[in-house]
Amino acid sequence: MSIRKSFTYEGIRHYIRAKDLADYEVKKALLIKDLEEGKTIESKMLVRDWAAEWLATYKMGTCSDKTYKDYVRRLDAYILPEIGHVRQDVSVKPVHLQRIMQNVKGMSQSRIDKIHQCLGQVFDTAEQNDLIQKSPARGLKKPKGSSGTHRAITDEERRVILKVASTHKHGLWVKLMLYCGLRTGETARVKICHFDFEKKILFIDGTKTANAQRMVPVPDEILQAVKQLGKSPFDYLFTNETGRPIQPHNRGRMWKSFKRAMHIEMGGQIFRDSIIPPHMVADDLVPYCLRHTFCTDLQDAGVPINVARDLMGHSDISLTSKIYTHTTDTAIESAANLLSEYRKVAR
Repeated sequence: MSIRKSFTYEGIRHYIRAKDLADYEVKKALLIKDLEEGKTIESKMLVRDWAAEWLATYKMGTCSDKTYKDYVRRLDAYILPEIGHVRQDVSVKPVHLQRIMQNVKGMSQSRIDKIHQCLGQVFDTAEQNDLIQKSPARGLKKPKGSSGTHRAITDEERRVILKVASTHKHGLWVKLMLYCGLRTGETARVKICHFDFEKKILFIDGTKTANAQRMVPVPDEILQAVKQLGKSPFDYLFTNETGRPIQPHNRGRMWKSFKRAMHIEMGGQIFRDSIIPPHMVADDLVPYCLRHTFCTDLQDAGVPINVARDLMGHSDISLTSKIYTHTTDTAIESAANLLSEYRKVAR
C-alpha cells in the first residue's frame, strides 16, 4: 500500500508517491536536493518537453536504434502535433488521447498498437515521477485496425493525399486510383480514348481476371484534368520519359516521389533530397490502399455489393465482401437513413 504526500518549495507544490512515511522523507530530501541544484523536472512542463526527457531517459540506449527511431516517429507524427504544445499536468485529458487514437483508425493494427503503447508509456512514466496525478492514458481504447497493406486510408491521410495531389506532378495518377479504384498495373494501360467525357465513365482495360475489364464512373475533376493534357485519343494517359507506358519501376518511383511530398506536407524534414527520420508517412501506406479506399467509399455511399463487385473488377463477390464486412460509421448512418425513408413509405 503506497502513500502520496506533497510539500511546497518556493511556492510550488510537489507530490511524492512512497511506500511509507520513511520512504517519503527520503524521496523528499532527494527532491529538495535536486530542486536546489536545478536538476528537477518541473510538473508544469509541456508534453513535448516531457516526451523529449522521456525518450532521453527511458529509451535512448535501452532499446535498438531502430526501435528508438520508431518511438520518435510515433511521437512526431501522431502524438505531439495534437498535444505537444499543452501542459501535461493539467491540460491533457483522456478525451484528447482518445481523439489521437481515433485519428489512426483504419491503419494497420500493428501501428495502432504501437501508438497506444507509446501514449501509455509516456503518461504512466510521468505519473510514476509525480509529474501528473493520474495518467490520462489509463483505460484508453484502441480503434479497429487492418492487417497488412489491405486497408483504407485514414481521414488524415486522405486530407494530405488530396492536398499534395493538387500540385504534385503525379497527383492525377494517385487520384485516378483513389476515385476510380484502379490497380497500379491498370493505370499503365489507360488511354485518352478510354474516357467517355459525355457519359463520365472510364473503360478500364484490366487483365488480372476476366472481370477486370470494366466501366467505372469518373469525377468531373479527373475528366477536366485529362482534357487539359491536350493528348490525342490513342495516347497513353501516363508515360515515362521515353513516352512509353509506365512500367513497374516507373510506378515505384512515382509513388516514392508522392510519399516524399506527403512527408514534407506533414512537417517532415529533407536533407540533400533524402527524407530525414522520423518518417511522417505510415510504412504500410501503399498504392493498393487507394483502391481499397475506393471500395469502402462505395460501401459508405450505399452502393450495393453486387454493383461494387463489378466496379472493382472482382471475379468473385466474396472478394468484395471481405472489404464490405468492415462496416464503417458512415455506412451504418447511411443504412439508418435508407431504412428511415423506406419505413415512411411503407406505413
